[in-house]
Amino acid sequence: MAFSTTASVLCALLWCAVAGCGSRCKDVANARNALSSRSTATRSADVRVTLPFAHVNPVLANVLGNKALSVPVELTELAQLGGLAPLTATVIDVRVERGLPNAIRFATRIAVRDGERDVTELVAQIDVVPSLVRDAAGATLVVAFGPNDLVSLHPILSSDTKAQLGDMIERHIPERLRGKLPRIVLDEAASKLVQYLAGAAFDVLRRSLFVKLGELSAWRLRLPDLPIAHHTITSTDTAIVIDIVTDLPVRRGLGPARARAEPTVELSGSAAAELANWTIDRGHVPRWYDDGLVPKRDGEFTPRFDFISDDSHPLKIYLFQERGGCSYFRVGVRASIGMRGEKLDAVALDRELEAASTNPIIEVAAAVKFFLVGWTDQSKQIVARTHLEIAGHAFDAHVTSAELDRDELRFGFALTPLTERARDTMSHALPWRGRGSRVQRITRAAANAAGDAACVASLRGAASAAACAACRSGDRRRRIVW
Repeated sequence: MAFSTTASVLCALLWCAVAGCGSRCKDVANARNALSSRSTATRSADVRVTLPFAHVNPVLANVLGNKALSVPVELTELAQLGGLAPLTATVIDVRVERGLPNAIRFATRIAVRDGERDVTELVAQIDVVPSLVRDAAGATLVVAFGPNDLVSLHPILSSDTKAQLGDMIERHIPERLRGKLPRIVLDEAASKLVQYLAGAAFDVLRRSLFVKLGELSAWRLRLPDLPIAHHTITSTDTAIVIDIVTDLPVRRGLGPARARAEPTVELSGSAAAELANWTIDRGHVPRWYDDGLVPKRDGEFTPRFDFISDDSHPLKIYLFQERGGCSYFRVGVRASIGMRGEKLDAVALDRELEAASTNPIIEVAAAVKFFLVGWTDQSKQIVARTHLEIAGHAFDAHVTSAELDRDELRFGFALTPLTERARDTMSHALPWRGRGSRVQRITRAAANAAGDAACVASLRGAASAAACAACRSGDRRRRIVW
């Protein structure tokens, strides 16, 4: 026991004498300061959520199909004819489409029926300005309308509409008058009915049918937990687009929005890097790791991320040793991501050791793989925390595609019904949380294989292999050359 402690101390003292611990700590501090003091850019979006109407409308149709909405329409304007039974107004279609600037339009078709017979249709337009509601758990985009949001209501008139309304009126007038009223009288009554449906019925339906429709069509889009500085919501010809700017030090934001065929969440590469740092700082994922990349509260190493768009290796992975010694390295990575079946696949196409205060203590290739997977999977969790709720029906975002397109990460997703409520956790599936992963086993195996030789070489023969093995066992630091 005494020999092990003495060897550990001797090894550490010899190491500091040879390499200069003080200068390395300054190098680490300078690298840390340079990373935290970088300049940021003015941008329009760090994160963008795109919901194509073609994917939202089937959800609305399914909800509406499960709960038909109908109200009676009293024909008070035609009371002088006597005996006219109320018509029925039934919602047959609700669709979201492009509305006024910063608004979403609900386009609604309503069938006006006499018993089982369609008499005419009404077309309603409701413009809604979505709102973003924030709480301790995140932010929710709320799209809901009330009766006062009804912009217009008018009947669809065809060449046969007046004749159909006249026939309907004749079916309901007293039997003693049937067949005796001139056609011109029936046509005049039909014209009054059209005017009523476009005028007085507007208020009647607004106070009844559209109250129910507003409750049924309201939807809430739960956004991931992000440090949102401000946002904009727009509707294009094909989709709802939510642009989010964070209060993080992002170097470059997203480019202009483009039409997307599927629901999509996009992040600029720099935003994804800063969000990874943010989740580490908030404790959503472990901050400290040992030299085997096992998460430990008393670990010596902590990662940071950066993304420089115009660099040949834009993703920067830092690993700082801030306990039990001073060291760091920065690796630039050119990466590719995609989906392999249900699994997110992240590959380092090329990497370059760009800076180091000393020869890396942790095997670099394994560290790059470990934290690259963690970085991309953490970005994927932003999509996984996106949920849609319509009329109490919850839908989950199931990731279907992924790509790193130059300096933008893009995840496509499908809306799938939830069998149970998704729990609000940012870290339940992050690979860097686990113990004993394949990457960790690789790292430990590489360290054990090269540890003695590296230690002897680093001390330039000042200690024996046995002493360095004891040093490595005692204070758990290993110098592995990439």
